Amino acid sequence: MTEMTTASKSPSFTQPPSALPLVSLGVASYNNARYIYETLDSIYLLCYANKELIIVDDASTDNSVEVIESWIAAHPGFPARLVRHLSNRGLCQVCNQLVSEARGEFIAMIGSDDLYKPHMVTEAVAEMQRRGAKCGAVYADCEMIDKAGAVLAPSFLEHFDSRFGPDYPTGNIRIPLLRGFYLPAATVLIRRSVLLQVGPYDDRLLAEDLDMWLRLCLHSEFAFVPMVVSAYRVHGLSITQSNKPGLNETFFHIYKKTQFSSGPEIEAAQHMLADHAEHYYCSKGTAAAPMLWYTFRETKSPKMFAFWLLARSGVTYATLRRLVRR
Repeated sequence: MTEMTTASKSPSFTQPPSALPLVSLGVASYNNARYIYETLDSIYLLCYANKELIIVDDASTDNSVEVIESWIAAHPGFPARLVRHLSNRGLCQVCNQLVSEARGEFIAMIGSDDLYKPHMVTEAVAEMQRRGAKCGAVYADCEMIDKAGAVLAPSFLEHFDSRFGPDYPTGNIRIPLLRGFYLPAATVLIRRSVLLQVGPYDDRLLAEDLDMWLRLCLHSEFAFVPMVVSAYRVHGLSITQSNKPGLNETFFHIYKKTQFSSGPEIEAAQHMLADHAEHYYCSKGTAAAPMLWYTFRETKSPKMFAFWLLARSGVTYATLRRLVRR
């Protein structure tokens, strides 16, 4: 047995108007017992009637499952179900399970420590319907909060890179993504038919989002809603905080498997490859030398060649920085 399912049951649940498309809200749960009750509350409070909630717990070692089950029990009548993995499969496998479990026309996924604003789904669905079938995904802005819920930054997009705003990218956004545009996943609503068309999340990758956004752009357009629709929590257990070498390796794999168009797209991809290779070397990645050599062959950058020579000789990035400062 590889998984278990718990569902919220209530014969008294009133079905919403059939005119509203069903939206599937997926929560990827792993060791966030401290935060997940608040995450589920934020979904319950969404101002959108026709929704379902799917929680996939990836074998949490804390009491996340007990917290989730207590939340479901406290909300009889809310269309929620929990799928438990009895062994850890990783985030991409969790996302694939959420997609396979979803029945909605649209899907939104959120981490078990982040929060939705009440208007998130209403605004995203309205924009998706306004744009029509050519639009496969809608995104917006979010605020950044700390582990206590205090706001660290009112705009995720401005905090990470304000050069892309205020008219943030729409349509085919592959080049902005490759130039460093960091799209906040907790704001995204995706058309399920397009997700099925592009294929599953790549479970060889540590992080799922960039690879999926690049593939979605080949089949549909992105739209932007200029408002804050969620809250992204920053704390020490976040993947972006705890495994930066793994994120550098993830882009290395994305680059190797992706077909890039000639011109600005491949130039942007090669520039990002060089950035990730340098950061991997800086963070003492164990495969720095082969990564830097591959990057040099792709980019023909003298800087990458110099880094490769140093890494192969056992000279760390920190040592190099100390020598340069002298």
